Amino acid sequence: MDEMPSTVSLPRSLARWMALSLALGAVVGVVFSARRHGTWHDLVVNWAISTLYAAAIGLPMTLVFRRWSLPRGRSELVRWASYAGILLAIIVVSTMAVSLLLIALGLVSPDALWPAYFQALKIGMAIAVPVGIGAATFSQLRARLIATEASLHAKERERQRALALATEARLASLESRVRPHFLFNALNSAIALIPDDPQRAENLLVRLAGLLRFSLDTAAATVSLGDELGVVIDYLEIERVRFGDRLRYEIDVPDELRGAQVPAFAVQTVVENSVKYAVSTRKEGARITVRGRREAGRLRLDITDDGPGFTAEIWQPGHGLDALRARLDALYGPAARLVAPVDVVGGGAGVAIELPEAVA
Repeated sequence: MDEMPSTVSLPRSLARWMALSLALGAVVGVVFSARRHGTWHDLVVNWAISTLYAAAIGLPMTLVFRRWSLPRGRSELVRWASYAGILLAIIVVSTMAVSLLLIALGLVSPDALWPAYFQALKIGMAIAVPVGIGAATFSQLRARLIATEASLHAKERERQRALALATEARLASLESRVRPHFLFNALNSAIALIPDDPQRAENLLVRLAGLLRFSLDTAAATVSLGDELGVVIDYLEIERVRFGDRLRYEIDVPDELRGAQVPAFAVQTVVENSVKYAVSTRKEGARITVRGRREAGRLRLDITDDGPGFTAEIWQPGHGLDALRARLDALYGPAARLVAPVDVVGGGAGVAIELPEAVA
């Protein structure tokens, strides 16, 4: 318990304190008057005196414990012992202050100070201690409930953000697939293949349909690595019809890792960048490699190419790698990261995606 948190406003706290003081004063006044068979006048006097004691104890309790805190690192037992000690000190000091006030008002004779004080102290201890401990326990439990609700709301916001980013990624992927030049190139390639290689033309159209279907149908923020690699291969095979031997690729991911969950289009986004900046810009094209491995219980995916490397700003806000990094942060927080650029033997561009390994 780092502190007794204030979960209500000060005016509401004071209003509750006044109401509780009047109620406790009435209860104690009625009990005393009934025991002594007092008159209505005695009842009113006892009520007033009891309310004065309750108020004198309750007000400092309300103000002190509203902002009360202890240094972090203390055990729960030490914290509650400190709370009880402060509570007892308030009762002792407040009871003495009220007793002296009653003497000043002539309601209690000076000779009766100590008997009246000890009697009031016993009553105060019997009432204020359980009430104070109960109020503190309730306040702590309520604060923890509020903190838990806030944490759940924050997680829900992060989940919604991740889903929104995933939706944006799907739309961006779909947009890239149906951009006129890509779609026309793919269809023209299929048409050109029909006379000489109809089987290959059919395969190309099947891959294009699968790519579009995956972009439209994938509703979850994450997919299995096997499904993600299937999309990557479809995309690369479609582009190979256009680039021919200029586009070479290798997928090196063990079968036991293909059930791991990864963000949808995470690998495909990076591969698409390699095609755009390494293959299409050079006469000799480039070789793209996707490797996956397990490192200390985590999944690491390296996407590299042997092209010219990163020649411009790679973290353009809201696009490409920056958008992918935002998705990783929304889905996993600090448990995942996007590393770019990474060193590539022999030169080229490289990006690494590190994720907590989760197998479907």
